[in-house]
Amino acid sequence: MAAATAPATARPGPRGPVDEPAPARPGATRRTTTNRRDPHQDRGARRRLTAGLVLSAGLLSACASSAGPVASVSGGRGNLNGTEIGDVIPRPALALPDTDGRMFDLQQRPQGELTALFFGYTNCPDVCPTTMADLAAARRQLSAADRQDLQVAFVTEDPATDTPAVLRGWLDRFDPSFTGLIGGNARTTQVLDALKTSRTEIRSAPPAAATPHPHSSADSDDSHTTGGGRSVEHSGSVYAFTGDRVVVYTGGTTPSQYAADFRALLHP
Repeated sequence: MAAATAPATARPGPRGPVDEPAPARPGATRRTTTNRRDPHQDRGARRRLTAGLVLSAGLLSACASSAGPVASVSGGRGNLNGTEIGDVIPRPALALPDTDGRMFDLQQRPQGELTALFFGYTNCPDVCPTTMADLAAARRQLSAADRQDLQVAFVTEDPATDTPAVLRGWLDRFDPSFTGLIGGNARTTQVLDALKTSRTEIRSAPPAAATPHPHSSADSDDSHTTGGGRSVEHSGSVYAFTGDRVVVYTGGTTPSQYAADFRALLHP
């Protein structure tokens, strides 16, 4: 036979009697429920969410007009102008010939090197030359020792037009130390997929009706076209690799911000 539950008792209150809960029966236990989460899991989830948002912003910036900068997000192991995504996206397997015919292997870079990687093509009218100019200006702000440890690599996605000689001459306008890589093939597609960014698309278009590039404003006459009248759509992000760290810059980063991050990455 179940024990009778003691009735609630009333005590005076400022607005009348207030019921009090009945006292617990002898030997009864009170259950409490808590939602305790592992703080490490929370931080990992936040980094994954941040990386996803930043990569999404990178895709949007590659398809938007040349508007204001995408807001930078600090994360990972330090306050950076770019966003660390190494916990989510590791250094990819990229091996391509450079303009001298030597193989450049992203996974076999010298210890201590910081590699800044960008995908584009030389006939790009806006984001490609602007990004290369910004990276060249950032490099000039570094010390001589840090400049030796920074390697900027530009992967052409239009090898039909960007021959090794053409690519080399174009990069020399910005900084002769920059490395030109011949891409635009299945290997670069795999790397772009690994980086969770958009694949490069080359579409045929008559020169008189060239497809406007997504970076151009609606009123601009610029089109992202190759020498053969084809339009090219490509990622606008810069990726920085050093050790197991991967940092992405989705747009709007100034030379001084690049330089500050490069110093921090080279001297953790």
